[in-house]
Amino acid sequence: MLTGNGRAGEGGAKAFARGPASSRPPPINILIVDDEPKNLTVLEAILDNPEYRLVRAESGEQALLALLFDDFALLILDIRMPEMTGFELARMARERKRTANVPIIFLTAYYNEDQHVLEGYDAGAVDYLLKPVNPAVLRAEVAVFAELYRKQRSIEEMNRVLQAEVISRRRTEDRLRELNNTLEQRIAERTDRVRHLLKEMDHRSKNIFSLVQAIARQTAVASPGEFATKFSERIHTLAASHDLVVKSRWKGIEISDLIRVQLGHFVDLLDSRIELDGPPVRLSVKAAQTLGMVVHELATNAAKYGALSNDSGRVEIGWRANDAFTIGWTERDGPHVEAPRRHGFGSTVVKTMAESNLDGEVDLDFAPTGLRWRVVCPSSKVLEKSALHIQEQDMEGRLDG
Repeated sequence: MLTGNGRAGEGGAKAFARGPASSRPPPINILIVDDEPKNLTVLEAILDNPEYRLVRAESGEQALLALLFDDFALLILDIRMPEMTGFELARMARERKRTANVPIIFLTAYYNEDQHVLEGYDAGAVDYLLKPVNPAVLRAEVAVFAELYRKQRSIEEMNRVLQAEVISRRRTEDRLRELNNTLEQRIAERTDRVRHLLKEMDHRSKNIFSLVQAIARQTAVASPGEFATKFSERIHTLAASHDLVVKSRWKGIEISDLIRVQLGHFVDLLDSRIELDGPPVRLSVKAAQTLGMVVHELATNAAKYGALSNDSGRVEIGWRANDAFTIGWTERDGPHVEAPRRHGFGSTVVKTMAESNLDGEVDLDFAPTGLRWRVVCPSSKVLEKSALHIQEQDMEGRLDG
């Protein structure tokens, strides 16, 4: 029969009820094994303590069953039992990892010779007591082992807590290291981006200054008497394109927005006598500056001598973007057109500058029915990079279809 000590359990419950849960630790398990029930009763009386939970076993088989289900701080074994002696039970307990280190006290009334005592210690005993047992000695020994058991469990719990803390800190350190590496990488990326932007701004600023110098020089040579007026108009044109660039954060300009800005003083003619025809296209910064100057010069010429100088003339502006980028300016129903006898800065802008900056070929025709201008150039020289990528994907899609 395998039972727990009822009195020990009641005493533990009373002690538990008198104070908070943390004031008294739970009782520890002690296995007492003897084939004589009266001997077990005597042991229960001697060891009656709310801090102990005594588990009775009247055979070695019952004791092994108890060891399977509970952890014990101490085993108190009678040596002389039928079927399985206390020595055999002790050796079997020592062979199991879970019970290998549980202290064992042997009790016997028969084996008092040295060879038997040595056999008991060899089986794993920590002490060997003869019956009748001295209650004070037994209680003292049990108290020592109980205290050692509690301290061992406390140390094990502290080790578990420390190990969990170490694991938690390592994870935190790994996470902090990962975040730090990510932060350093982002800082490095942003530093490189700022450095690149500053370099790009420096390059573009120099280009603008060079363009302003060229405008001033050519305007002064071609129209010295009207230098201030024409120079102001051309700088205003350049500034308008630059404003669009800044608003787009230097990421390219929609071509229709650029044309409408440059034709702002003809706003009442847009979409009536001035027709725009072409797909949405984002121009690179350099292309936008160049085409903005070209549109301004063509519009100025049309207002003075061409289709926008009367009440019936029309202007068609169309563009296409495939493998090559094409944009054209065609005037109709305006006055009779004659080729100019000399070429000024406007001609330089619409032909020489356009061909140079766009790496393209310009066709400028002063046909009697109306001026025609067209440029054909590589899309890579005109389109903003992301727009060029989208265009290539569209082309691939059409080919696959």
